[in-house]
Amino acid sequence: MKQCNVIMTIVVLGVFFLSCGLSWADEFDQFIMPMSNPVYTVGGALNKTFIRPVYIYQHLPSRVDTVIDRSLGIEDLPLGGHVRGGALQAGISINRRLSILAVKSGYINIRPDNTLSDSDGWVDLAAGVQYSFFYSPETKTVISGRLIYEFANGSDQVYQGNGDGNIAPSLLFLKGIGRLELAGAMGFTIPLNAPEEDYVFFDSWHASYEIFSWFHPLIEINHFYTIKAGSRSGYIRQEVEDEGLGTTVAKSLSSPQEDDLVASIATFNGCDIINLGGENSSVHRNFATMALGVRFPITRWLTVGYAYEFNLTPEENGLLADRHYGDVVITIPFSLEKFFK
Repeated sequence: MKQCNVIMTIVVLGVFFLSCGLSWADEFDQFIMPMSNPVYTVGGALNKTFIRPVYIYQHLPSRVDTVIDRSLGIEDLPLGGHVRGGALQAGISINRRLSILAVKSGYINIRPDNTLSDSDGWVDLAAGVQYSFFYSPETKTVISGRLIYEFANGSDQVYQGNGDGNIAPSLLFLKGIGRLELAGAMGFTIPLNAPEEDYVFFDSWHASYEIFSWFHPLIEINHFYTIKAGSRSGYIRQEVEDEGLGTTVAKSLSSPQEDDLVASIATFNGCDIINLGGENSSVHRNFATMALGVRFPITRWLTVGYAYEFNLTPEENGLLADRHYGDVVITIPFSLEKFFK
């Protein structure tokens, strides 16, 4: 409920300031917002006031690599199923160079087919500021720095609320070449309680083309690299000697909390929405995806979009088999600049 109250406050403030009739120049109106990597690229390099309801439907891999299956000589563990979630993201422009962003919120439900149990809950809330230190309408170029703080207030049932949260400094750019738009972001996720989350580097790349004013196909590539794993280890392991093979294998595994168990046995990190912080997260450090999609600018202030994202790295080395995005971006033509003069 606390997250809902924060989101509703942002919406109410947006409506209030819209009524004040404040506006800014619209030299970059032709450009669209990225679709994938939903936490770290939302809004892009531009500082505008917007509200973005987004829906995500994600298939989980049919099987995943864990330290359990390695110790037992099994290829991997069965998973399957899906994740569904909705969120409301927003930005408030101070001026064309500075904005405040709410990039992560929402509610998700996880429905695995095997191994794990069904779960529902709130994701962590994340917000921050962005400043464009290079802003050139003449060359259609923007370079911005962003700093996001993620609160550890989400639900354990959906692998949120770890440690003391994290900060995510990043650099974003936008470059227009005629009808072609190139954009990207790169940065780090730095946990404030290192044992509970992983240190992660991320980079995302976007290209889109304005075929018609109402039709912008896009392609995006996202990459996550686990720099340093956390040290969460929530399972109890009993070992017995296999006399025939002369090796030690795990006899049984248990955990007081399922999120601790998942973090401790996974050989990868959850990346964009989930930061597992497990002691084995760096076994498979790289995770990469590609997204293909389209945005339809219906009016200057309303755009709808769809994208399909899929793995470029082995499916079993992550929690994403593929993902569907659907969103609506409402751009509100105002800034708070007048209040700071």
